[in-house]
Amino acid sequence: MENFERLFQDSGWNVSSIIYRPRYKSGIRRFLDYHRALLKAVRSKRADVVLACDLFSLPAARWMKIHGRTKRVIYDARELYTELPAVAKKKFVKAIWRTLEQRGMSHSDLILVTAPLDAEAILDVHGFLPRPLLVRNLPWLEPDLPRNRTLLDRFRIPNDAIAAVYLGGLQPARGLWILLETFRDLSDAHLLIIGDGPLRKALEEKAPSNVHFSGPMDSHLALTFAAACDIGIVLTEPVSKSYELALPSKVFEYMMCGLPVVSSPMQQIADLFPDEEWLIFVENDPFIVREGILKAHAKTQDVELLANERARAIAEFHFACDAKPLIHLLDHLLAM
Repeated sequence: MENFERLFQDSGWNVSSIIYRPRYKSGIRRFLDYHRALLKAVRSKRADVVLACDLFSLPAARWMKIHGRTKRVIYDARELYTELPAVAKKKFVKAIWRTLEQRGMSHSDLILVTAPLDAEAILDVHGFLPRPLLVRNLPWLEPDLPRNRTLLDRFRIPNDAIAAVYLGGLQPARGLWILLETFRDLSDAHLLIIGDGPLRKALEEKAPSNVHFSGPMDSHLALTFAAACDIGIVLTEPVSKSYELALPSKVFEYMMCGLPVVSSPMQQIADLFPDEEWLIFVENDPFIVREGILKAHAKTQDVELLANERARAIAEFHFACDAKPLIHLLDHLLAM
């Protein structure tokens, strides 16, 4: 959401954000709490455009469109919500999410998807689709990204040790338990985990001494710490269609840092980067991940390879570049 705010503000728009933190961690109570709070907040609002940043906020955006309080609604489908692991095997809950998404989409003028195959997957679920636009989950442009060793020094990670980084949520099916086992057998390497989530406490209790948890932080600061590491890691377990079709933001963040990347062989990553030497695909097995990390570490000696990786991120894979067509399209839609 921060990137969208910055994009619109830089384009001369007046931006107002509604942020509410639900009292419940999950389930239907979390949605109802969120939905009621948003409806109360938007009843006195008017806007040319409403951006629903997820499925939870889509019903409130739909209400504004029905009641003439906005001209256009954009649905930012950051996930395949009906195919998430939490609902994939719960038919009743999945049906509720499908109904909410269908109702909201029927009043949306535009749907944003983060990967090329997502629009097709959403169409398969609902049988219809608002006008789709690809806006990938990319970092903001960082042309002068410093290598900040402050966090590595805090955890006493030596300069000559292999330093790997994981950026993102500490959630199930992200390969985090696999990483703990991997680094248990990599005593001369360290893993820095930057992020937070429901698994953090359990992971911290089981983690070996060479795995370090920083907690959540500002995205720019996190990138400066990541840039001081040697390797970026992104693992996903194919437990649902949403995860099978993932195109994680971490890949692009590591690119912006100029790091070799160790990744699960996710389809949309392989489609986008079929022959990149800085990208090492591994199966979700601790031994294979370990071999991938050692192979990736060897790539850190290839200065030209990593400089070209970062140059491509600066030229192509940053948010303002990807989202620029959105501003032009909205100007067109509002003029209609």
